[in-house]
Amino acid sequence: MNDQKFFDRCAQKLSGAFTSEEESKFYDYLENNPDQKNAFHDFEKQWETSGKLKLKYEADPQLAWEKFSELKSDDQPTTVRWIHFATRLAAMILLTVGLGFLIREFGKNEPYHYATFEGETKWVVLPDSSRIKLNESTLLTVASDFNMEERNVSLKGEAFFEISRDESKPFIIQTEGAKTQVLGTSFNIRAIEEEDNVEIYVVSGKVSFSAKDSELILTQGMAANFDKSNDLLALEENQANALAWHVNSLEFKDAPLDKVFADLQNYFDVEIVIANDKIKNCRFTGEFKKPKLKEILKVIAISTGITHTENNNSYTIQGEGCSPQP
Repeated sequence: MNDQKFFDRCAQKLSGAFTSEEESKFYDYLENNPDQKNAFHDFEKQWETSGKLKLKYEADPQLAWEKFSELKSDDQPTTVRWIHFATRLAAMILLTVGLGFLIREFGKNEPYHYATFEGETKWVVLPDSSRIKLNESTLLTVASDFNMEERNVSLKGEAFFEISRDESKPFIIQTEGAKTQVLGTSFNIRAIEEEDNVEIYVVSGKVSFSAKDSELILTQGMAANFDKSNDLLALEENQANALAWHVNSLEFKDAPLDKVFADLQNYFDVEIVIANDKIKNCRFTGEFKKPKLKEILKVIAISTGITHTENNNSYTIQGEGCSPQP
């Protein structure tokens, strides 16, 4: 197995991309190649040490390999070369994922994968000139036959789409249980695996949002969600912050506090617990550019009289609350 192939196999194994059969063959190979076995274990330790990066998807980091190839030295003893290989391999992985990366499935008729990690976003430009901005921890898979008869992609995570118009080739986004189809428009889709709903918000144009035997036609300013637990589609109201991660701002107009805190949870990726149900009756108006959670909570406290306690990444909201509005 040459250096590049071994590099690929290490990354695939540690990111969970192997099938059980592939994993078994990989371990058999290591048992028969002690130097590479040692190199793999060294790399595995460095991979675990660098665990602040939450890698969620299979990796075939070609860019990292190209950079590593420039560094490796063929005139070193085999064992030393493999130790340096493991060290530099980990370093190149960190370099690559820090920028966001394209995960490539090499071979004929294979899909392309674009991924982001925790804390980063990334713009992707597809062959049809459509632009897609990926939110953090997101995977976009582009079909191998993209832009032939149709333009098919799948999404896990959240992304903002600006789709180039082509009436002869519909653009189709598959998410868990739901399908979105457009000709040319802009919209946001949130399809987080751990969440109960797939959500869509349309900025411009017309969008078909469907699941099972149901379909909703959405136009500018409309929003909808698909409930994965019961396969139901429904229109949504008050989605002013559907694009908050994209535009880096939050806006609330006479919004109930339960909706405010739900938006804050999504934007800041924290847990917010409301201790008193009457707090949900309180309403809040405010706009925040480049928002910071603690500053927003201070403003809400001044406006509504609530207080909060913080424990790690969890906030508990307390207070007397408000009477229900008629």
